[in-house]
Amino acid sequence: MSEMNANQLIDHFFRTEYGKAVSHLTNRFGSGHLELAEDSVQDTLVKAMQTWPFGQVPDNPTGWILRVAGNRMIDQLRRLQKQTNEEIPEDSENLVEDVSLTEINDDMVKMMLACCHPTLSAEYQIILTLKILGGLSIREISTSLLKKEETVAKAYTRAKKKFKEDEIKLILPPANEVEKRLEMVLKIIYLLFNEGYKSAEGNILIREDLCAEAIRLNNVLLETELCNTPSANALMALMCFHSSRFDARVDESGEIISLEDQDRSKWNEELIAAGSRYLQRATDNDEVNDYVIQAAISSYHCNAASFEETQWSEILRLYDVQLQINPSPVIRLNRIIPMEKVHGSMLAYSEIEELEETGFFDTYYLFYAIKGGILQNLGEIKESATALKKAISLTKNDRELSYLNKKLEQLSAS
Repeated sequence: MSEMNANQLIDHFFRTEYGKAVSHLTNRFGSGHLELAEDSVQDTLVKAMQTWPFGQVPDNPTGWILRVAGNRMIDQLRRLQKQTNEEIPEDSENLVEDVSLTEINDDMVKMMLACCHPTLSAEYQIILTLKILGGLSIREISTSLLKKEETVAKAYTRAKKKFKEDEIKLILPPANEVEKRLEMVLKIIYLLFNEGYKSAEGNILIREDLCAEAIRLNNVLLETELCNTPSANALMALMCFHSSRFDARVDESGEIISLEDQDRSKWNEELIAAGSRYLQRATDNDEVNDYVIQAAISSYHCNAASFEETQWSEILRLYDVQLQINPSPVIRLNRIIPMEKVHGSMLAYSEIEELEETGFFDTYYLFYAIKGGILQNLGEIKESATALKKAISLTKNDRELSYLNKKLEQLSAS
């Protein structure tokens, strides 16, 4: 195997196996050694990076990672034992199953349900699970949550400390608690998908493997009667609709193509049809939730024959309903484009100004990119360029950076 292929394999395993390996070691040696499990897996992946490109890649790379990381953790625990006289935990399965959850045969989903422990705050649950099981970096998580990187790093440290101090056991919840935890698990799956749909950093826009993993995890939930809820079906619909546009979102060189300029013949009709089926299941009981609304909005985009024929008034109506359910600044920002299409740029700019005063989007590049576009439509070229430059300064993804720089060049030439 070439050095490039070996490094690609290692990167793939870091993205897909990191969380599974940490979960395995934490189960094996106890939740009190969570941080040591992380270190052992990271060291093992570094070792793979140093050796695989120049030798034989193991026939079973996953097994190799688990074995080497496990041995390294035992060595570290033995050193710790000499210092503290603490006994090394024997191999055990700490993930106790509730009889009602025996349908779930996926370790990652079980671990996600276990990690969403009510002793931890919602923020801690999200950050711990995205970092440990999702394998996302602190920077990627901070972008997903629209929080400062330093804030997320501190929260992650505090969450691990609380996890250890409270001696939280990684056990599956009883059936009557699953519904409460399922809401958080779905949110985490959605955040994982979003990071794959639009990567926070790096040289690619779409990480299809991460999106595929999010869809796989959600499908495991749908195969379990207890977890097959309207929200889970609506989230699957949303991910199918978004995934249907992958082939049209970037050109052959990986550069971004805006929704307005995408070749809609490249959209995946099978995924759009699947999204429609899941959305129908989600609304069979007339339940309205955040995922149902987002999926419905996405369905309008997917079923429009062209950008110009998009039913913007219906999309705006759905955003208004979503705001009533969840009055979030992010939803207000997402609502601005359909508002501009329906009511014009002046009203849209008034909304942008109100949002800017809150300070919520001070470090969010997309806010300034939207602001720049509205100002351009108003003929305020100088102010539009200023907003785009601000967006560029906040962008961490190379493809987003290239896209915004081209828009700035076009603006300067106009």
